Amino acid sequence: MRDRSRATTTLAAPPDPTADEALQRARTAMTAETRSLMAAIGRALTEIRPTLAMREVTRLAYAGRAAADVHGLGTPHAVAATGLLLRHMPRVDWPTTPAPITRAEYGMQLIRKAAS
Repeated sequence: MRDRSRATTTLAAPPDPTADEALQRARTAMTAETRSLMAAIGRALTEIRPTLAMREVTRLAYAGRAAADVHGLGTPHAVAATGLLLRHMPRVDWPTTPAPITRAEYGMQLIRKAAS
């Protein structure tokens, strides 16, 4: 004769939605490093060719370069720092702006956002 075990099914408690929100906020929170990098990018934009129009490609390049300067080119830490920077740096071309913004104006926005 064989033993037959009967599996009982139990329902797990539904996940807590506030835990998911807290985890998401923790992943995307602006860290002290992100603030300092953003302020440094803002200062660079106000000092180097401040009258040129700010473009999205410039935003991407400055974020990647700032993270690489701190963590090394292509390292996982640099990739993560770049992602956090880009998450907190406002896009230049989205939604379409009525008038182009200069690098100095965008740099001042970054400095203010990093300070808040």
